[in-house]
Amino acid sequence: MHTKLIIFGILPFSLLLLLMGSMNFQQAYVEAQSNSTQTFTSTNNTFNLNYPLDWEIAPRNSSFPYYGETTALVLRPVMDEPVTPLNETFFSISVSDVKRLLEDNKSLPAEFLDKLVADKINSFEDPSSIYGNLNVKLLGNNYTRLGDQPAKELTFLTQNLGTFEVDTYAIYNDQLYHVNFVGPQSKVSEMYKEFQQIKDSFKFIP
Repeated sequence: MHTKLIIFGILPFSLLLLLMGSMNFQQAYVEAQSNSTQTFTSTNNTFNLNYPLDWEIAPRNSSFPYYGETTALVLRPVMDEPVTPLNETFFSISVSDVKRLLEDNKSLPAEFLDKLVADKINSFEDPSSIYGNLNVKLLGNNYTRLGDQPAKELTFLTQNLGTFEVDTYAIYNDQLYHVNFVGPQSKVSEMYKEFQQIKDSFKFIP
């Protein structure tokens, strides 16, 4: 009888220790997850995102990848070897004002994005475009989300260059956000997951 009382008296305490250990492990896991990325906030405080510690913000004077007039951010993996067009992997965000275009064309944001994506797909077969002679293979044309906004996303291979590319477009406050991911086709399996994690962390700041 006494033995049974001792066993039942010890069992709840053992379970408590087990639960406490589990909670500590979960807390450590969450802390490790939060410490595995760093946060970027745009200079005009309109969006932010998280990116892995082994990625970096490419300087604006870099040759690869290139910053255009509307480019807000370029991220790239930290590499030991020199970055060239043949081995570069990058994630970029460009932002441009489309208020006038929306008004002139009397189009809703969704209609604007549909036409934008349709025009890009058509450019793949146009000999006069930059894609015309690159043997582009369309892999996907889907609706998705960027932050909390509806978006359109194109996925394709530029076969003559050996690159895999994803273009995501969304409109927020009359601004067109273009998220672009480019990487060597040979490294897609290891880089695409990180691209998705960065994109999924993207948030518009009201």
